[in-house]
This record gives sequence, C-alpha cells and structure tokens, in this order.
Amino acid sequence: MDKGGGSVNPQDYYRQVFSRLENSFRRYDYFITTGNELVAEGCDPAFPALASPLDRLGHYTIERALQVHLPIIGERSDWVLMPIDFEIFLGDDNFRLYSDKDTQKTYFEAIMPVAEFIEQMFRSRGMPYLLDYTPSGGHFLFQNQLGKRATRELASIGYLEEDLIKACKYMDPNDLRRRHGVALDAARVFSGLGKLAEYIALLTMDAFRNNTAEGKYPVTISDSLDRCINLDNTWTEGSPFMRSIRSPFSLHKKNQEKYGNYHQPSLVDVIGACFDGKNIEQENNLDVILDCMWDLGKAAAHARRFTGDIPSSNYTLIDFIGEYKQSDLYAFHQDFDRDTDMPRGHALNAAKNEPNIPDWARNILYFPNPKALQSKNLIGLVFDFCIRANWKPKHIGNVLRDLYQDPAYGWTQDFFKDPAEEKANYWARVYSAVALWQTDRLKI
Repeated sequence: MDKGGGSVNPQDYYRQVFSRLENSFRRYDYFITTGNELVAEGCDPAFPALASPLDRLGHYTIERALQVHLPIIGERSDWVLMPIDFEIFLGDDNFRLYSDKDTQKTYFEAIMPVAEFIEQMFRSRGMPYLLDYTPSGGHFLFQNQLGKRATRELASIGYLEEDLIKACKYMDPNDLRRRHGVALDAARVFSGLGKLAEYIALLTMDAFRNNTAEGKYPVTISDSLDRCINLDNTWTEGSPFMRSIRSPFSLHKKNQEKYGNYHQPSLVDVIGACFDGKNIEQENNLDVILDCMWDLGKAAAHARRFTGDIPSSNYTLIDFIGEYKQSDLYAFHQDFDRDTDMPRGHALNAAKNEPNIPDWARNILYFPNPKALQSKNLIGLVFDFCIRANWKPKHIGNVLRDLYQDPAYGWTQDFFKDPAEEKANYWARVYSAVALWQTDRLKI
C-alpha cells in the first residue's frame, strides 16, 4: 500500500481532511477525478479524467485515493474560478522536482520570489485569494460569482469567438460538464479572467526582466523555454467547460504516474495562505510546506489551519480591472478583438508567401502537427510574423486558425470541444503582446 506520513496512508489522509476538501467544492455539483487507474475504465490514456457528481467525492478520495480537480465553471454557471498557475519548468529535467525533498527545495527557492511578488500584488490591493502549493509551483485561487459588480466588470472585458459561443451553447445530458451548457456571461467572465491573467503575467515578467544570473530563471508565459518559471496561462485557452485545476488538499501523484517513483509516497498539494481581503492565515516557512508535501500525516495536521473555502472576489477587483484598463495591454487587447479576420485559407496562403520570416518558421506552416501546438515554437513563430514581418496579431491568429481547421494535418485534438478559432486567437494574442513587450513597443 502507498504509505505516507508514518502510519497515515492516502485513504487515512483523505478521511482526515475530507470536510475541508468538501468546502473547496461547495460551488460545484460535480468534480473531476484524474489518475492512471481510470484508463482501465475507458478514459483517455493521454490525460485520464472522469467527471462525477459531487456525492461521489468520498468514493474517489477516501476509498480510492485518487487526485481531484476543481472545474473552472461552477454549478449552473453561477461561479467562475480564477486559477493563476505558476511553476518551475526544467524541460527534460523536470523529474528532478520529484526526486527528493532537498532537491525540490533548491528549485522552490528560485521560484518563491515570483510567488511572493504575485502574493504582494493581491495583498497590497486587498484582493482575496487562496495560495495552494504544488510540487512544482502553486495556484492562486479565487471565485467570481455572477451578478456581482466585479464579475460584471470581468465580463465586460471578455470576448467570445463564434465557434466558442457554439461550443458553450451545446448541451449533452450524458456529459456532466455540458449538461447545461455554459452561460455566455460566465464564458465572458472566463475570457476576462484570462486577460487579467495575461496582465498579471506581464507585470511579473517585467518585474523579473533581469532574471538572468546563475541560479535564476526567466519568467515566461507557458513553458516556452527549456528552463523557466512558467506562468501557465494555458487554462485560459479553450472551452471553459473543459478546464479544471487540482483542488486544495488533493493528492499529487505525478511523482509516481509520470516519473515512475513508485517507491515514494503520494505527494500532496499544501495550502500556503488564505487571505479574505483583510485577514490572513499563512505559512511562510518553506520547510514546513515541503515537509507537509512529502508527509501525509504532517499534511493532515497542517490542513486543520484552513477551512478549504476558496475566497470570492470583491470590489477591489474592480479597481484592479481599472488598472489593467490604463495599460498598453488593454489597448492592445481592444485592438485585437475589434480587428477584422482574413477570409479562411487566405491567411495561410499569404503567410507561406511572406518573405520576411526565417525558414524554420515557414517549415511550421507546411508541417504544423505538433509544432503549431507547442509554446516553444509558437512564441518564435508569432514573434517573427509580428515583429519581423509586421503582421497584425489578429491575422497571425488567422494563420493558426487555417492550420487547426484543416484535418489533413492529422490533428488528434477535438477542435469542437476546444474550438480552433479561439485557440488560434489565444496564442496569437498572448505571444504578440509578449513580442511587443520584448521590443519595448508595449509598456506594462
């Protein structure tokens, strides 16, 4: 049996924290279970995941000791979760994060200044959050209730492509994620949160722009470098009903399932702070956090300090949205959303004939699968078209759209559940903004 924390095994751990785990899910009527065990039950081996009604939470945790995720969209689209995801990325050496606690600590010491910067961004503005540490980084979480003024402000900065609207309206009574569809107001909130996540990412990248000394890592959006601190905003790309994030208190089995460390116990996500806008419960000692991550007994004891409830945004988010609206990034986003699309097929043809891009970028246009889905290639492709060839960012998105919508390239991704137009616009918008920031054409 998988042991952790002396006599505390995963089932014992879940039994001790279950009431708090339930609190994390109180805005939902279903949850997502993940784990290799689900492959035998018919789930996709690439990412085995299963949506289940909330009354099955105890079965998949206390009884089966699996990992559990929070959906981004809450019950009947009444809530939308913000999950700012940060992690250290080491390319082919990522297994080192899971090799042992002392090695992991050296990498956490490199990432903590970024976590503290984002935390101070929230604390100084009185914006509520829960900080949940994972073995590779962490999540800043807060809920957003539809109908509140702050949430209406979020919706006002969102943008929905036609194919995303169709995907959100689609209902499937046999799919818990889609039985009610997704309300378009909730989808706009999801989009607005994505734009705020870009703003937070660029603020962080700007603050750590000189992170070039030995032992430091550049800050990026997604894992676009082999060694980086990755602000993983890919949760903002795609259909909101397909997005989820590992829950506070969940087991974290990547050490076993991805890296084959079955001699190790299950690791666990550990709450580091919960701020309600005025008061904070916090653990600042990194050794305590990591001790809990590797010892389920200590993790269960630590969990008693927190209720598990994920704070909700309040009026302070309105002021933060106001700050974003004063930035170059907001103006860029507005221009991007308003710009007209090139007709289908025309963008790709024009791109193939563009003289101002290098051969490696042109090669992606002819052989896009999987390169046109990989951030380390996309960031360079977008930079070359945006800066070297002076293309409009929206038209760069149209090139990617043309690629994604052509089944001749053998895509395995479901571009109905994750619409091609939205995906293309996401990557073009995000990395065009980065390119403009890198060349001092966009100030943050």
